[in-house]
Amino acid sequence: MRNALRWGVAVAVMTVMAPAVASAENLYAAIRGGPGWTQDSLDGSFGFEDTTQYKTGFTGGAALGYVLPFGFRAEGEFGFLHIPVKTEGGVGESGSINNYLLMANGYYDLKLAALGPFKPYVGFGLGVARVNIDQQIFRESVNHNVHVVTPRTSFAYQARVGVGYEVNRWLDVSMGYRFVHIDGSTYDRFGVDVGNVGALNNHSLELGAAFKF
Repeated sequence: MRNALRWGVAVAVMTVMAPAVASAENLYAAIRGGPGWTQDSLDGSFGFEDTTQYKTGFTGGAALGYVLPFGFRAEGEFGFLHIPVKTEGGVGESGSINNYLLMANGYYDLKLAALGPFKPYVGFGLGVARVNIDQQIFRESVNHNVHVVTPRTSFAYQARVGVGYEVNRWLDVSMGYRFVHIDGSTYDRFGVDVGNVGALNNHSLELGAAFKF
């Protein structure tokens, strides 16, 4: 029920934003990226979960948006998070988690004459993530590691805060902090949930450029 509610909120927000974006002016295309750090997660059978730790990864994204009245912006974004795995249950791992996100974002830019070309901003987004857990797993049947990709699709949300700088009427640059949450999931055996795949919480610093039309 909880996941269904979250999916419903995400779809509703995208539906409400669509007509507003279509009627707005000041189109821009943006690219962003930077290093990312992911909090530890708990994965495994219920009551016997192991802690998974992660190395520094990176994030990136491309967005298409519109500037709305009163300092607001709306955009659609395709994002990517690469999260290398460091250890699982204290044992070193060489796998990674690659996440592909489709987000609907809203922002507020603070524009004050005293700040000149600088524009502090805050933003929030809702959407979905395609999560691919990429591992090398030892199979006794073939006596060597086998490349295994385990996918899932999950609800995701994100928040941003930072500052933009208007270089000229055609280009803005930005620097800020981004937080991304991707829901975890459960896995089953014979139709019964027996384990948990932990949620992912990623923190990143990102640089961006927005090309205005």
